[in-house]
Amino acid sequence: MSLTTSSSVVTYHLYTFFASSCASRIRIAFHLKGIPLTSHYIDMRNDEHQSEAHRALNPSAAIPVLVVETLDPETDQTSKVTLTQSVAILEFLEETFPAQRPLLPPASQPVERARVRELVYIVTSDIFPPTNSRIATRVRGIRDSKDDKTAFVTNIMSEGFQAYEGMLERYSRDKKYSASDEITLADVCLIPQVEQARFYDMDFTVWPLLNGVIGRLEKVDAFRQSGYEYQGDTPAQYKKEL
Repeated sequence: MSLTTSSSVVTYHLYTFFASSCASRIRIAFHLKGIPLTSHYIDMRNDEHQSEAHRALNPSAAIPVLVVETLDPETDQTSKVTLTQSVAILEFLEETFPAQRPLLPPASQPVERARVRELVYIVTSDIFPPTNSRIATRVRGIRDSKDDKTAFVTNIMSEGFQAYEGMLERYSRDKKYSASDEITLADVCLIPQVEQARFYDMDFTVWPLLNGVIGRLEKVDAFRQSGYEYQGDTPAQYKKEL
């Protein structure tokens, strides 16, 4: 699917994997902004992300990758821009489409924008990096212990979600979502991490403010549509219908 502007046709290609929380962040943002997105599925279970073809797109051999393809109808020439790292992609999307369902407060509110980013980085810097499968699998391998992996991951997640709860207590007690009565980038990053945490049977009722935000966000179509259960590459045992 493409987006036609006054002078060009732009197609957004997302290289994704159903269980990638980083890719889910991008899916959510595109759904919220109503921008067409073409998905290309990379099977990380079979190490397709390690292939030469994928490394040509992303030297980190990671998901997601966003390729922005622009066709100039007058010259029939196509140009491509490749972006990696989910937060960089989210920032690009927000800066490209600031008026379509804004996911940051306006530039006239720098403190509020910083508050959103504080929450974004609790998830994307404090919680996600040490708990992603690449790291967690190595922890398990130290003593060949699944219990080591589970304890390591859940301890880090618990610390991160406790910090998130503390920020909600301090700044957002009366807000509908993480940082505002409107959905922001903080929420976009939060829900995919919650999905990952549920694979470890984490109980969010111990964080009442956070649990309330999660419940409200999960009723929003863009978040439901972006869930791992509803993707084109979701295996049958996990697949659900919207």
